[in-house]
Amino acid sequence: AGLPLSKQIVVNGFVTGKGGVKMSKSLGNVVDPIEIIDEYGTDALRYYALREVHPFEDSPFTLEMFKESYNANLVNGLGNLVSRTMKMSEDFGTKYTDEHIQQVIDAVYEDVFEQGSPFRKAIEEFRFNDAMDAVWQLIASADEHIQITQPFKMAKENKEKAQEDLFFVIHILIQIAQMLKPMMPETAEKILQTIKENKKPAEPLFPRK
Repeated sequence: AGLPLSKQIVVNGFVTGKGGVKMSKSLGNVVDPIEIIDEYGTDALRYYALREVHPFEDSPFTLEMFKESYNANLVNGLGNLVSRTMKMSEDFGTKYTDEHIQQVIDAVYEDVFEQGSPFRKAIEEFRFNDAMDAVWQLIASADEHIQITQPFKMAKENKEKAQEDLFFVIHILIQIAQMLKPMMPETAEKILQTIKENKKPAEPLFPRK
């Protein structure tokens, strides 16, 4: 064909049914990805495929496992963090300017996506599960910061301090959005848009199922 030889070959594992059993119509353990997308959205399936399915080893997939992960990590995790953070930001009148948002985005690219950084290296080595884990570590740190500083209580005593604490969390949200762009682009855009509008999302990022 006149094409150059491959420089790298990536061999992924199989997606199996419960207990590692091969999927087959006769066993009834086949899952239709289109049906999942219709009910949960593309990014929800992207999330599961990138974080819960191992890039090189066999991984089981059932609707029960998918739904459990969806509710725990997308509904209660990322979705809840965005909703409550932006609800406080809206109530406090805390607003990021477009210039400030761009400054944070530029800083993220210089840090997180720089050559040799752990996050970029994970993606380049097809360890997408490790890259997603890094994002969810940030989600956990943002949740912890809110839990410790409690800006919703601090606002009654010192609104300026509450806004500072909230700025820190919004900074993390911008970083999360940028890191998710290659993997969950629709969600990343929704997060940035809600920050620009300084409003709680009219609809949850991930409705509970």
